[in-house]
Amino acid sequence: MEKLLHWSIANSQGDQQTKERVGQPDPKLLEQLFGTGPDEPTLMKQSMTVITNPEADLENKLTAFDNFEMLIENMDNANNIENLKLWNPLLQQLESPETDLRTYALSCVGTASQNNVKTQDDFLKYDGGLRKVIELASDINEPNEVRTKALYALSNLIRNHSKSSEAFCELRGLEVIPPIVHDTKANNKLKMRAISLLSAFLTSSTINEGLMDLLRKEGIVESTIDCLNMPFDVYIADRVLNILAQMVTANVQFTDGEKQKLQAGMQSIEPEQDRLNEDDLQTVKYVL
Repeated sequence: MEKLLHWSIANSQGDQQTKERVGQPDPKLLEQLFGTGPDEPTLMKQSMTVITNPEADLENKLTAFDNFEMLIENMDNANNIENLKLWNPLLQQLESPETDLRTYALSCVGTASQNNVKTQDDFLKYDGGLRKVIELASDINEPNEVRTKALYALSNLIRNHSKSSEAFCELRGLEVIPPIVHDTKANNKLKMRAISLLSAFLTSSTINEGLMDLLRKEGIVESTIDCLNMPFDVYIADRVLNILAQMVTANVQFTDGEKQKLQAGMQSIEPEQDRLNEDDLQTVKYVL
């Protein structure tokens, strides 16, 4: 940057001797400074070209993925994934033998679809995309980082989007949740993502007895309550209480067995209740 400053001063003063001494500035630096480089859609395409290039090494692919994800944090760029026909090459990375590439691809799906109805709509156009993400989330042989990002992607795909939630349900996506909650080897981050997935599903659902029957059939209600009887994690407990409070507010009926487990769970978290949402806590206590 100092070299660029000297060159700029010499150029404005017509000082040929100084210009020759400092030399020409880096063209890439000039592009960054004056905004004359490639536009963001072009950068997205360039990143995907590197990601899908079989000759590129893993380090360069990961750098390209990092750049791609930063670009699609912008909603307009996320929507351009469809316009630039980049969904297919992105989804192909879900099949990559490289853990890091699968993880990045899932992260990009989640980032692009977060609070973005158009991208949620676009994703549904690609046969097998949602099914593959569900498979990665449920596969116990996948590393935790892959499963965590798969749950992140699913949550953002179905949140406040009824069509995606219906497709998710039809693909038996709810079955992903209970095994993770009950898995003693799963870390709290993975469990939190599983509970967040249920929370996202409820944003697109009407909580009534019919839904409760479905959730019971999939073991969701029991596993959600069970979270309160596990080693305490304030974030998980808070999210579980919020889900249960929504059910209570919707006037659905809990079974005697569910109430017994809930009673035990509430006693378990009682020493930590000052760290939890007071409104949700009192709402859940109301049914006991």
